[in-house]
Amino acid sequence: MQYIFLTIGTVLAVLFLVQMNRGKKYESILEGLDEKAFPLHELYGVGFMWSETSMFSLKGKQAKELKTNAGLLYEPQYADYYANVYWAQTLMFIYLLSACTFLLAGFMYSAAALVLVAGIFLTAVMGLNGIQGMKNTLSKRTEECESQLPEVVSTLAILINSGMILREAWTMVGDNGKGAFYGLMQQASDNMKNAHSDADAIFLFGRSSNSVEIKKFTSALLQSMEKGGAELTAFLANQSTELWSLKRQKMLQGGEKAATKLLGPIVIIFVGIVIIVMTAAFAGSLF
Repeated sequence: MQYIFLTIGTVLAVLFLVQMNRGKKYESILEGLDEKAFPLHELYGVGFMWSETSMFSLKGKQAKELKTNAGLLYEPQYADYYANVYWAQTLMFIYLLSACTFLLAGFMYSAAALVLVAGIFLTAVMGLNGIQGMKNTLSKRTEECESQLPEVVSTLAILINSGMILREAWTMVGDNGKGAFYGLMQQASDNMKNAHSDADAIFLFGRSSNSVEIKKFTSALLQSMEKGGAELTAFLANQSTELWSLKRQKMLQGGEKAATKLLGPIVIIFVGIVIIVMTAAFAGSLF
């Protein structure tokens, strides 16, 4: 059995090296990737080569989901690119970990069962993380945007009430803030400067946020923009009050959820203490 593990691992390793050499043609499109977000991206050519085969090609429901998430997380024109990068990343890590698992199982044959279980588990985790990575990142960004919405709306209300037009106020707030929400505002400002109308840019901003709450706000904002003038100022002031109230409610709910999560460990500790006390008392009664 040891030789079987070594043979399988060696074959997988050789095929990995072959695909890595063939995948050099993808180097140019992988150079600009961030190492922190895309670790070992120099090896993604292996994944791209496997994705060229019909068995491992990106298609169906998986392709649709990855492209949708990529279009929201990045700009829509880069959706296909990032969807394929994430898919290549997933295939590469699954293949690399599979090869390493069989080789280690062969070299550490006395612990082969443990190595195989650990390897299969790690491979499954990395595969799932690659597929769900964008979705998780998008979810975190959405939560961050929703938490920053009340502050942004309040600032917009103050600036517009002082006499600024919406575009100027929007640009100022976006340029002077840090975080995901402000980054999306900057993208909207760039769109306003590049032939998009203010309404179109704000609509795209709401869609990119992937937040029902923010989409609802931008939809109401667009309706208010059509009326203009004092209507816009009053709308932003009212929205600011409502959003801060909603944020306080969410914080209270978050505190309640955190308290509920802590209840489980507290009960376990309490039961453990009771068992220890009862055991000690029972042992004392015997002697």
